[in-house]
Amino acid sequence: MVQKIKLPEGHPYKDGRTCTSCGEFKPASQFTLEKDSRAFGGVAMRSKCKPCNEFRKYKGFIKRTYGITYEQYEELLEQQNHCCAICKSKVSSSRTSRLFVDHCHDSLEVRGLLCSSCNHGLGLFKDSPTLLKRAIHYLASGKD
Repeated sequence: MVQKIKLPEGHPYKDGRTCTSCGEFKPASQFTLEKDSRAFGGVAMRSKCKPCNEFRKYKGFIKRTYGITYEQYEELLEQQNHCCAICKSKVSSSRTSRLFVDHCHDSLEVRGLLCSSCNHGLGLFKDSPTLLKRAIHYLASGKD
């Protein structure tokens, strides 16, 4: 069983702190706590809030996985008018509501940004134009 770390009474950040990334004062629950014998009461609080830390990790993920910076991701988002490249559904401009980076699995080249449904749909059709054409033909020849 994982023991939950709590801030001891009198800890300087008991009520919260200012995130060094976004500059906002947030409650202590928005920061990761860890044991540290050098800190007050043996408990240290990270300087970046959880959302900023997740955002930092996401930026590293797209760089490692797709070879693009977050700035390049934002440029693609602007070019696509904050919409999915296939269905054109809009996504809000927040750090937590994102489109997926679509890429060719052979060349690893980024093709665009897709909503969850379109991204999963392409995956289920194995990124195969032949299968997608068959699906279009099947739908077009169906009875209404």
